Amino acid sequence: MSYITQHRTRIRKRYNYSKGALEAGMIVELTYKRRVKKGDPSRLETKKYMVIVLDASHKGQMHAISLETVSSVKLNGVAVDWGLTLIDRGSAIVTAGVLTGERAPKLLLEDSPNAAYSSQISKSKTLANAYKTFNIKEIGNVAVCDYEWDKQAFDTLEILKELKEVKKLESKAEEKEKKKEAEAKAKKPTNK
Repeated sequence: MSYITQHRTRIRKRYNYSKGALEAGMIVELTYKRRVKKGDPSRLETKKYMVIVLDASHKGQMHAISLETVSSVKLNGVAVDWGLTLIDRGSAIVTAGVLTGERAPKLLLEDSPNAAYSSQISKSKTLANAYKTFNIKEIGNVAVCDYEWDKQAFDTLEILKELKEVKKLESKAEEKEKKKEAEAKAKKPTNK
């Protein structure tokens, strides 16, 4: 069963990127020229993939997890376990929601791609079966996706915690200001 349509409904926006600007943890839609399974081995067909980038360029190949066999529930579970962070560079700026003006979120891969595979991916049969390598020369269009994560996964963002703290400080300052204004009004005599 393919979960691609399930994932596509959760994309808020797509950003065109170059292959060289990809980072580990990004969710990417790409076109890939692959050999036709039957018949002439020199015949190529173009297929669209949606993947999580693990290593953007390792010995001429991109290592990734295809989301074709991973449900959105499983992906959000992975995001809760691994955590989210923001994309470091590029044009993927969020235009709506809590993170407006910030870079789009991506999965947090703290370890090297090899360590991430052995410690996190190989433990899950679903993720291990979805692991793919792509020849970089055969990758066509690349679009980074601003994925709509569930609240539990979204709460793992450090910047979200910082934004909430700033809002709390602002609301406390506003509350003090309103209290001072109310006290000042209470002290003024009424003009009757």
